[in-house]
Amino acid sequence: MNWKRQISLGNEISFTIGLSIIILISGIIGSNVFLVMIGLLFLLFTYMNQLYLRRVANRLTVNVDKDLIKLFKGEKDEFSITFIQHGFYPILGARVRMTIDSVLQFEHERKMINHEQTEIELPLSLLKKQSVSVRFPFQAIERGVAKIRTLEIRIPHLFGFGDVYLKYDQPFNLETVVYSSPQTIGGINRIVPKNIGEYPMKQSYFEDMSALVGARGYVPTDPFNRVHWKASAKTNSLQTKIYERTSQFSWTIFINVREAKFEELLSGLTYLLEYATIRSIPFELFINVRKAGKIPFIHHPIGTGRDHLQRALEIIARLSKHSVTIPFSQMLYSTGRQFQLSPYVVICGNVEQNYERIAANFRKNGVDCYQMIEHDDAVVLTSFSLSKGAVDSHAI
Repeated sequence: MNWKRQISLGNEISFTIGLSIIILISGIIGSNVFLVMIGLLFLLFTYMNQLYLRRVANRLTVNVDKDLIKLFKGEKDEFSITFIQHGFYPILGARVRMTIDSVLQFEHERKMINHEQTEIELPLSLLKKQSVSVRFPFQAIERGVAKIRTLEIRIPHLFGFGDVYLKYDQPFNLETVVYSSPQTIGGINRIVPKNIGEYPMKQSYFEDMSALVGARGYVPTDPFNRVHWKASAKTNSLQTKIYERTSQFSWTIFINVREAKFEELLSGLTYLLEYATIRSIPFELFINVRKAGKIPFIHHPIGTGRDHLQRALEIIARLSKHSVTIPFSQMLYSTGRQFQLSPYVVICGNVEQNYERIAANFRKNGVDCYQMIEHDDAVVLTSFSLSKGAVDSHAI
């Protein structure tokens, strides 16, 4: 049984029982068969009343048609809940009350609990061996994760004497993950390649010696070991090998969940991660949310591809303002000492402490550091200056 049951009986039922006993005793003493029958009928009525309240939903089950829904903020979807009455007793005039996280918006909802949860009420009637499915269309209005938190049913007695309250005590598998909607940001073009790596670039000082892309005419300044002998034989003139020019173009991104403009920055970050995925730019995430383990904060290792992006977006969607955090500056400084960071670092949020020491540490390690900020209702990338609060206007 997956329900916690609470039966509420009014004073009417106690009065009926007392009256039944008085009538029954009076009938026995007075040898009045009619009064005895009336008393027995009242007792039978009260017995059936309590029997109904105890057993009405013993075999009531609830099924949800989906386990996981993923969508972006502003998109719409739906799920269905099926109530199945396997038992004999009918359920008439019941009221269902469901609460779910308020990142989703439903029709005829009511906000509650500091607007963090939504309450939905609906009627329910079931005859024996009957089932009914209820559709719940919704729209994602906030980033986050939504789960069904409570499901309660109030079933009145058929004759109005008492109620039974049922509370579902098993967790629902349904989980709705709402990703941040991408918002275009300025300043991405300021991030330029620096070191040899795997990202092909038309203009770069480095070449991938394993990626031959063609040949050109030989000039006296070309090294002799660069001569393309097969191409030279075909053209009857010396040809020089051309290799693909590449550059290391990976990003290390730090996220401060205590940032005042957190949601706006996450929208810009979503755009940045999609930008990186489309262009096969590796990226990693560091988030100042405390977790158990050798690394005391969230770290999404460096990688590329759609699966890597989806995992990153899901991590971002699950971030909460109620999370236990560590100081952002502490995470920045420790990662700079313990990890091999990418040539390009993006800081999402403000650095309140040790600003100069952190900036100097990045410069010492040859890291180009940028900061994602909210500026005039837009999200931009700006240079992370040695002077706290200074902004490179040319980076916007």
